Amino acid sequence: MDSPVWVAHFFGAKPAPARRGRIVCSRAGREIHLSSEGPDLPFVAGLVDSSRQLWGGRPRLSTLADMSFRDTMSYALKHFFVLRRHRPEPAWARLLIDFAIALGFALVFTVAPALLKSKLGDWHWLSRTFVGSLIVASCISLTFHGLFRSLELLASERLLQALALRRQGGWAWVFFPLLSLFGSALGMSVALLVMGWVTESNALWDFVSNSEHLRNFLLISLVITAVNWVFWKFRIHNQTLQLQATDAQLRLLQAQIEPHFLFNTLANVQSLIDLDAAKAKQMLEAFTDYLRASMSQMRQTDTSLGAELDMAQSYLTLLQIRMEERLRFRLELAPELRAAVLPPLLLQPLIENAIHHGLEPKVEGGEIVLSARAVHDALGEHLEICVDDDGLGLDAAKSGGRGLGRKGRAGNGIALANIRSRLQTRYGENASLSLQALPEGTRALLRLPLILQTTQTLNSAKK
Repeated sequence: MDSPVWVAHFFGAKPAPARRGRIVCSRAGREIHLSSEGPDLPFVAGLVDSSRQLWGGRPRLSTLADMSFRDTMSYALKHFFVLRRHRPEPAWARLLIDFAIALGFALVFTVAPALLKSKLGDWHWLSRTFVGSLIVASCISLTFHGLFRSLELLASERLLQALALRRQGGWAWVFFPLLSLFGSALGMSVALLVMGWVTESNALWDFVSNSEHLRNFLLISLVITAVNWVFWKFRIHNQTLQLQATDAQLRLLQAQIEPHFLFNTLANVQSLIDLDAAKAKQMLEAFTDYLRASMSQMRQTDTSLGAELDMAQSYLTLLQIRMEERLRFRLELAPELRAAVLPPLLLQPLIENAIHHGLEPKVEGGEIVLSARAVHDALGEHLEICVDDDGLGLDAAKSGGRGLGRKGRAGNGIALANIRSRLQTRYGENASLSLQALPEGTRALLRLPLILQTTQTLNSAKK
């Protein structure tokens, strides 16, 4: 990688593409049309749905470079404290935020001593103090930028997910204050070296040898560390509450749906006992497998793709016995992807949506295909899970409210909204759920970071 490209990646920007394309959103903000090719298109495409939520309305963007200054800064500020390896916002936006933070600290460290020493009228003293404070604050701010950007580039995806504070309530809130303390010391050292070079003096040694300066710096560093601790502790607390709320909504929704499904299944088994005992036994076995899998899933905060697919297969087997030849299904995925980690109970609402809005209204029924693949692109390593059906399709289902629920099936719309909320709470903009029209039928596409399950992950998920 040549120098300009490396620098661009370090600051979180993408190198300028050779060609540019245009992105146009539908009313739902999810359908993307590309009018030309270019390396920036897959990168920007992931921002379309989030931009719709951030600015409202129906966005019509080319690239982030075509956005207004205000919108660009708003996006950069919103994601300033979010750890992500690939950053779509331009480098200058983040550097401008760094400078604004440094300017704020410089003003504070100029005005506060001026008030204490009655120096507000001494412009010579104010200018010297402000310039020195600005150099120190800028060096510290840029040092923080370099530390966090290095962390984003060098850390594994699993560590970034842990540090993103989506679910971590343990060591993460200690890590960031300690990193801020280290960054303050390192940034101060850089600032003293810069000032020593400008003034042709040994500013670093003069500072270290002065006990009063060391005490003041230690006090300021402790204040900054305490502020960081409070900030990240408060952030973790809010995200934990948000995750608990979405999980509670999931449990409530599952509690509302399960009795209806259980009673229907038991009624079907009862009616088949006299008519077809073999089929009744088959349904009861599939029902037992489904109950075992679903009860296990509801007690976990994490599950594997393999466990989700096993539960989905039991659920589809039950429905296949009831719908007979009107329902067919198959699973397509590489065996190693069964170890991928994801939140539980993501697939069943999508399967229900496909059946009730796509296949059941269709006289001849159809087929559901569950597939998964690993995707390596500009946004990093992701897992894509598709639930495809060859049913009536999005257009035919609009009158019935596909995804919003037909009459008597409003729970499906709530379920899809719940999935999106859970993904947003846990992964931020690194995950999404979208509905796409196929030539025949509909595709529900889940996209989330690819993290393979380990023994440690499994143990923590069962807690």
